[in-house]
Amino acid sequence: EIESRRAQMADVLIFDVLLIRGGIRQPDMLYPPTDLHSLRRLLDVINGSSYDSLKKDCLVYILLKWFQDGREATYADERCIPPQFVSLADAYWHLDTGIHVEKAVSILSDARLNRDYASKIMQALSLSEDPSPLIVKYVRTAKPPLMEPDDIDMYALALANSSLWDAWQFQRTFPDSSDTRTRLLNKLLEWCLSRA
Repeated sequence: EIESRRAQMADVLIFDVLLIRGGIRQPDMLYPPTDLHSLRRLLDVINGSSYDSLKKDCLVYILLKWFQDGREATYADERCIPPQFVSLADAYWHLDTGIHVEKAVSILSDARLNRDYASKIMQALSLSEDPSPLIVKYVRTAKPPLMEPDDIDMYALALANSSLWDAWQFQRTFPDSSDTRTRLLNKLLEWCLSRA
């Protein structure tokens, strides 16, 4: 199921991004581990990463969460992982697994959490059964910087699904001469025509 989800997310899970940011190459060759030997190898690679001990502990926490038996909570307590890091790890796990994605959106609305990986988060949200409300809630509450054209387009179309007026107002936040505004107008027009 991890490989299937990875394929849906352009072959890169959020966990993969975290491994890469820690200097770990080819995360798809390490994760998911298939046996005890490959798990030990992954743990050794995490331990040898460029991350500090807190971030390494968070990666291990995410791995433990896959058991879905509560052992990750014990680990977090034993390693004294601060609650905001536990919450962020939980959100990333929910997004990577596709399990209770709406819970991830609620977690990410916490102002104490960082705003990294907005594109990957929105990509994960777009895979949900009814993505529009989740995307709108995420952008409105977490207020991530929408820098990529795909993210801006996705948000505009998610807005249109709930309120064409809100989508129209959003595209008006861009300058008249902006390529972004022109692109959004075209996207919204296409969206309207597809509904007819």
